Amino acid sequence: MRVTDRDAFRMARRITREEGILVGSSSGTAAGAALEEARELLEGTTMVVLLPDTGRNYLSKVYSDSWLLQHGLMERPEPVRVEEVLSAKHGDVPALVTVGAHEKVRRAIDVLQEYGISQAPVVREDAIDVTQFVGGVHENALLDRIFRDPDALQSDVAEVMGPPIGMVEFDAPIELAFETLQHGPAVLVVKAGQALGVLTRSDLLEFLAHRSRS
Repeated sequence: MRVTDRDAFRMARRITREEGILVGSSSGTAAGAALEEARELLEGTTMVVLLPDTGRNYLSKVYSDSWLLQHGLMERPEPVRVEEVLSAKHGDVPALVTVGAHEKVRRAIDVLQEYGISQAPVVREDAIDVTQFVGGVHENALLDRIFRDPDALQSDVAEVMGPPIGMVEFDAPIELAFETLQHGPAVLVVKAGQALGVLTRSDLLEFLAHRSRS
């Protein structure tokens, strides 16, 4: 029975993933052929399959996505878009929570605590147009400021806010969101100049964790 390289490699990776046995491509060939043969056997028939090789010598090939893609032995996966991560967010927190630039710092702290978040974009006016996003507040920076100057609680948010958080387009690949999150705790997801929501490092981590189990 003939088994293609593509099917042999995929089966070897499946055995490793599902059974925890690190096998090579020859084992993938044997198991793939056995499954095809098993379709013709009567129910209850016992089949013995020998897995003749280990996968230790194939880590840079069979178990390398880049090598398989380079040699046409693996389908290039569809890129995951930022909007998928935003749609997968859990909990009761709205996708977009903002703080007004002319609100008091005390109010900004209340907003962070109300929604259980650590940062929020600051807007000039209560709107989702990206031109209105003028800064950001983060609990760490607020704590530092208020600890040194308790009177800052009565200041306008505009006086204590940091720079605006980074922005990514809703249809950008998540790799771009990951890169942006290396320079800040959150990113603003936008579409046609309108803000859709905020993604944090925690949101991306949770998405990847659930996606890995699916």
